[in-house]
Amino acid sequence: MQGGHAKSMDGKKLALKGSPSRDNFKHIHKRLNKRFYALDIDFVLVDKWPQPHIVAILDYKRPGDTVTFAEVIAYNAFINAGIKVFVVESESLKTFNVYQYKGGDYKPHPPVVKLVKIRNGVDLAGFERWELKLRNATKREITKHENATKKDSKAMKGDKGALPER
Repeated sequence: MQGGHAKSMDGKKLALKGSPSRDNFKHIHKRLNKRFYALDIDFVLVDKWPQPHIVAILDYKRPGDTVTFAEVIAYNAFINAGIKVFVVESESLKTFNVYQYKGGDYKPHPPVVKLVKIRNGVDLAGFERWELKLRNATKREITKHENATKKDSKAMKGDKGALPER
């Protein structure tokens, strides 16, 4: 496996729809120990500015699909780490409902989850606008955190570690 650096996706990458070898790997993994639970994360939005980070996790569902217990476990871990998770629902891939995952309990069957609908029936252009807003909001949060960290660091340097007088 090799890494690479590209400024944007080329036509080859844009044309990719899936990987038969990845699907085969998932299929053979299912034949291992029945207690080796796993899930397939549909889409991870990433960005490289102001520092490399995960913007959000997107999980595609068709109407009527449910969130599995393995997904609940993973999604809870993501939101506990500060990574937002969204379920994107579409029948035709022409209009989309977007739900923000707010938490869940994997123990009941089926699992209990809290999904908050944040977009209803948006077309692809509307979905793109939503994703851009999400990416920009994440960048603002990171920049705000970086600035607060720098401010705290400067304040501590100015203190020189002196203890208050008694």
